[in-house]
Amino acid sequence: MAELESRSPRPSALADWAYDTIKDAILHLDVPMGSQLNIEALAETMQISRTPIREALLSLEKDGLVRAIPRVGFFVTEITRRDLEELFELRALLESYATKRATPLLTDHELRHVEELLEQSRVAVDAGNLTDFLHYEIALHEFITDHAQNKRLRTVMDSLKDLTYRERILSLQSDENVQASCAEHDRIVRALRQRDPELAGTCMWEHIWGVRDRMLQYVDSLRETAPPTD
Repeated sequence: MAELESRSPRPSALADWAYDTIKDAILHLDVPMGSQLNIEALAETMQISRTPIREALLSLEKDGLVRAIPRVGFFVTEITRRDLEELFELRALLESYATKRATPLLTDHELRHVEELLEQSRVAVDAGNLTDFLHYEIALHEFITDHAQNKRLRTVMDSLKDLTYRERILSLQSDENVQASCAEHDRIVRALRQRDPELAGTCMWEHIWGVRDRMLQYVDSLRETAPPTD
């Protein structure tokens, strides 16, 4: 599996290193969804034994990124239409509440930081740098959630982080979604600037629901253009 490339040096804890390397490849869609993860091939590519590979895959199965089929092997979990619907429903509920709660709590300094993140994301999009856009987009959402001052809410959001990250990588494939997201982020930040909790929460809800609709359309279009299987 030549597409598997570690972004970190190999440590002594090989199972942890294998876990991080394979997980990173799955999250960045370097390994296609639905593809089989062959233990022997991974061990050869990573130049380690089969045992840490198997341990890593079992951990990734618990994370929901890998599924095991008895007597067949391990496969990268696909993002289904139902997965997207459920994930975005949770994000809309949680992040709109977090935004509403954070609005009156943000200091002027913190609000300026949010505005800087928005501006940096715009610059990234104008430069065609989607990697930087993703970085600032995630930072903006997480900054707002962190400032809702609700630890349990943060814990729940953290539990969705891996699944949300893979969805975000997929969303970068749609230029329409990137452009629309920038405009929606602008409306969220303007509502925060107005210190209007209800409006800010509504803008976040509409943004996440808008991404949901665009991603469902995108996934459906991929299925329509996919070659028929035998």
